[in-house]
Amino acid sequence: MKFSKLQGSGNDFILIDNRDDKVELLLQKLRMSIQELVVNLCRPHTGVGADGLILIEHPQDPKNHFRWRFFNADGSVAEMCGNGSRCAVRFAYEMGIAGEQVSFETLAGVIRAQVLEGGSRVKVQLTKPKDYREVSLEVEGELIQASFLNTGVPHLVVIVQDVQAVDVAGLGRALRFHRAFQPWGTNVNFVQAVSSRSVKVRTYERGVEAETLACGTGATASALVAYGKGLVREKPVEVLTAGGELLRIDFDEKMEEVFLEGGVCKVFEGILTEEALLCMRELNHGQG
Repeated sequence: MKFSKLQGSGNDFILIDNRDDKVELLLQKLRMSIQELVVNLCRPHTGVGADGLILIEHPQDPKNHFRWRFFNADGSVAEMCGNGSRCAVRFAYEMGIAGEQVSFETLAGVIRAQVLEGGSRVKVQLTKPKDYREVSLEVEGELIQASFLNTGVPHLVVIVQDVQAVDVAGLGRALRFHRAFQPWGTNVNFVQAVSSRSVKVRTYERGVEAETLACGTGATASALVAYGKGLVREKPVEVLTAGGELLRIDFDEKMEEVFLEGGVCKVFEGILTEEALLCMRELNHGQG
């Protein structure tokens, strides 16, 4: 089974053209669940290694170019992923599924995108942000002031003086599983303003359950909150990710039309053999 691995700002994804249902046929043959397949493939060392897996399928509405199914590395389903969407658009563009103007279906709604520079950059229009609110959260006796916003998936934004001084793994995990966001939890972004138009962001990502090099919807939530609070005053807002790349977030003054732009890189293409998948299952079961 052919696959491609692409990365956007350090977020890496395995992409498979599943318009012929090859994945379901293989899972039936191997008696493996889709969640088991995702976990095995995304795990480093014994698998391909990735932050998530994306299946490209036929759209429900023929006006759109494709439908995706997106899975986090732990096998859970996510409604949306900003960097994953940019990788999916480049994949579809190179496969001839779509041209330079793209629309595709996600659980968060229809996403529209534009292929730039032959696919090396992609700009996506995200779904309208919603559910904004200010929150006060107690974590180990300390009161954390933060902003909550859904930019396709839920995000908590915490403004800090120095992102490098933050315990992203510890505090991020505590906030991600905080009772205020149960049962599904939230992604957590720590944001530092560095100029009138730029911020630094570190993200603890739900589903990966660790800090990732970048998160597109998290960068978007961070930029919107920083702009709304007056920490940055110019648009587009430039977001420096933990991986060192810049994402550009542009939006109207009502923050209803929001665009995420950044680079996309093809890492490699490969073929998954049945033997490899069976070995992954055996080794990963052995790891507990």
